[in-house]
Amino acid sequence: MDLYRNNNPVFIVAALAISIFFVRFDAYIVNIAMPTFVDTFKVSVSQASWIALSYVLSQVSAMMLFGKLCSQFRLKNIFLLGMAIFTVASLLCGISPDFWSLIVFRCVQGLGGSMMLVSAYAAILLYLPKEKVGWGLSIMTTSAAIGVLLGPVAGGFIIARSSWHWIFLINFPLGIMALIFCYKVIPDAASPEKGSGQRLDITGLVLSSAALFLLVYSLNMGCEHGWTSPLILGSELFSIFFFVAFFVVEKKRKDSLLDMTLFTTRVFAIVLLSTIFGFLLFFGGNFLLPFYLTQQGLSPARIGLLLMIFSVVYIPIGLYAGRLTNKLPSKKISAFAMLLGSITSFVFVADLGTGVTGAVIYLVMLAVSYGMFFVPINHCIMSFASDKNRGSVSAVFNTVMNISMAMGIAVMETIYSEFKVPIDGFRASFIAGGIFCFAAAVMLISFSKEKA
Repeated sequence: MDLYRNNNPVFIVAALAISIFFVRFDAYIVNIAMPTFVDTFKVSVSQASWIALSYVLSQVSAMMLFGKLCSQFRLKNIFLLGMAIFTVASLLCGISPDFWSLIVFRCVQGLGGSMMLVSAYAAILLYLPKEKVGWGLSIMTTSAAIGVLLGPVAGGFIIARSSWHWIFLINFPLGIMALIFCYKVIPDAASPEKGSGQRLDITGLVLSSAALFLLVYSLNMGCEHGWTSPLILGSELFSIFFFVAFFVVEKKRKDSLLDMTLFTTRVFAIVLLSTIFGFLLFFGGNFLLPFYLTQQGLSPARIGLLLMIFSVVYIPIGLYAGRLTNKLPSKKISAFAMLLGSITSFVFVADLGTGVTGAVIYLVMLAVSYGMFFVPINHCIMSFASDKNRGSVSAVFNTVMNISMAMGIAVMETIYSEFKVPIDGFRASFIAGGIFCFAAAVMLISFSKEKA
């Protein structure tokens, strides 16, 4: 149909949003099936956790690579290849004959997801006019949030009515349809100009992949092995070493894996740091909340339904925030959202132990806070992108999101575990979450007048 060939922004954003939904959805759909994996493959809980962890680790480790490739090849080709790899890997995961085959195919699935994430956010800047970027990002972030929240619900539904195989197999027919739709909808932009002698920076790739792998691994496994265990301390120290080596080496290279000029501006670094601080409450709080609701006497089914409150409130707020970013400075909107997020956390602390009502109020306020934060902070980070480095900026943004997810869960779970009385642990964790949001707001307010 000609309708598909008119570069209609609605269809383009819909295609990109579908990919974001798939990637985030598959990161969480396996969580509720962990007991099933333990029984099926006769492995420990620690081993079974690698079904989730391998997906995240392969995804985050390759983001710098795909960010670079997005500046060397057509974004449409990178995006479609990522979706094809993700779809085929989903089928292979579903028919895996043993535990280790499943781990390998989950890594491949994570690589496909990484390609989709990085190229999708870069494509928003390429295909949409400037006045529609905020709207496009609002659709993308709403799709990501829905994927995060629906993943566990869908996983529970599938496990209750079918086998674990369908957690992955469901992606194959949906992925084929999405691939056809995206192929027709996404325009064929011109290939990027390649500089003479431009080649892939293998040294930077190895250093960045090792640094990110070890960082995310230590954050995910710290509570299980102990934060002072040789394995975790060694992972953290080597991660720092590889990060330092990466920045030292990349500054001297003309064809660096990452656009290092991004980090020469103080504003960019502060925005990234405020993003990490801001998302600690979101990811860490969402991890702890089901435990709290269980202690309040709710069944898993009722908890799943209650958590849907966030999505219902978030969707209209997120879409409104997309339009608002075209009228007001993104940093100011993000700072307001983080102040509200801080208040939300402290209000929840005051309501702890009062039953479900406090959780409902918390979810509504949280949806408003992060509905006003996701899109503006995303827009703020992507505003640093140019025609030559949009892949790098997208890779940095998605890397920060994954680090924030791992760090939020690690920090708030660790704080919670330090207390023998559960309610005291919840109280301390959410107080910390409120402080993190307030710190993010202060950073954004302090630099709201500085230009990128």
